[in-house]
Amino acid sequence: MQHLPVVLAVLCLVVAGGVVTAAIYQRPQRGILLLAALTPLDGLLDVAPVPGIAAAWKEGLLALTLICAANRRVRPSARTGPPLHMPWWPAATGLVVFGLISAAWVYGPVGLYGIKVTFFYLFAVLALWLTPFDARDRDRLVSIIMALGVITTVVGIAQQIIGPAKLVELGYTYGEQVRSSGPLFRTFSTFNQPFGFGLFVTMALLVGGAVALSDMTRRRNQLFLACWPVMAITMATSVVRAAILGLAIGVIWLAALRFRRLVAPMLAIAALALVSLPFLPPSITSVFFSSSSLSQRGTGWSEIFSSIGVHPLGRGLGSSGSAADAMSAARGEDTQTVTAGAGGTVQGMSSNYQPDNYYVKLLLELGPLGLWLFLAMIVTAVIWCVQSARRLPDPDGAFVLGVSASIVAAMAASLVATYFEIFPLDFYFWMLLGAVGCATAQHESRTVRLHFDPGEAASRPTSANY
Repeated sequence: MQHLPVVLAVLCLVVAGGVVTAAIYQRPQRGILLLAALTPLDGLLDVAPVPGIAAAWKEGLLALTLICAANRRVRPSARTGPPLHMPWWPAATGLVVFGLISAAWVYGPVGLYGIKVTFFYLFAVLALWLTPFDARDRDRLVSIIMALGVITTVVGIAQQIIGPAKLVELGYTYGEQVRSSGPLFRTFSTFNQPFGFGLFVTMALLVGGAVALSDMTRRRNQLFLACWPVMAITMATSVVRAAILGLAIGVIWLAALRFRRLVAPMLAIAALALVSLPFLPPSITSVFFSSSSLSQRGTGWSEIFSSIGVHPLGRGLGSSGSAADAMSAARGEDTQTVTAGAGGTVQGMSSNYQPDNYYVKLLLELGPLGLWLFLAMIVTAVIWCVQSARRLPDPDGAFVLGVSASIVAAMAASLVATYFEIFPLDFYFWMLLGAVGCATAQHESRTVRLHFDPGEAASRPTSANY
């Protein structure tokens, strides 16, 4: 009888797994949507009573989705829709091939860990190429992004209320999840670090905000816009300057390209911030405006720039950042050093070099060629998104514009963070690019059909049909 709870739990997991597998088998797009819904909650596994192998759930779910998508694609009766548009694929292919060769040449088999950290979630694009999102899937994706943005914000507020000591009692660890900056406790919500929380909420605010502003008559959008200021303020409590910078740049981008109504609130907020700044405690303002961390990063960056002549093709993919930590863990090496934090708390730091700048990271690992390929890919993606946003009807047009704003925000955040290897931002970046490719391909396909069959225009859907 003492093993009965364990048996029941296993049976429940088996039944739930069977239901999920059946649902994804019938429609693989559900697998990507499920990943979008669950990846922001992955940090809860740190305190959940589950075995360590449970951390691989996301890789397993994506693999299952790929298998089901491939099966649907090869079936003659399957309707897969038009192919994806990916004008950024030549540069991405060059980057992936160069990265694979670099990791294999320098690190051998263990380089697979660096490859996984850098490129694994490109498989989300492959899954969408096999079984593309339709308009309803994209609408559900936006709803998921909005809902998770609000949920993680609510959890973040709760963390600030109960404080770090109580969180440690719940099972979190100082220096890993629980961190401080000066006198400020850094919110991490359902993530494993504050960086993921701050940057995810920034992405949700931009993508969800663009769609909500395009149709303010829909109740979902009204509720999200009402939560927007609270989400932005809670995001700032993560003390992730990359997220704050990205949000500011992203909102300016949206205002410049379409939503002029944002200009007045932006100016009002900027004026209020300038007026309030002198009245804030110096211990708080120093956290956000301290230049010491930037000078420390600059010292490391200058050494990298000087080493380009010695390593013109870089030191190898995975030689820094999270990829280096993954390879060190694979070798059984200790990747953590311990330092004293503010208030006597313990702060954990990686012993591998952390560039805190994605462009510098690429320059270090893949040299100027790798950096050029990455910039070519991401700039192409931004230009394509902007052009597509002007052609597509809403809500797809607003969604694509929001994605462009999130990419621009990521580019800005990458100046002070290794954005594209922070989970789940890496998954969302590739998945959103794939979703945009679905929208543009389907819109162009329908436009072509209407051109050759004018009679079909009578059934052409309006934005209200989405």
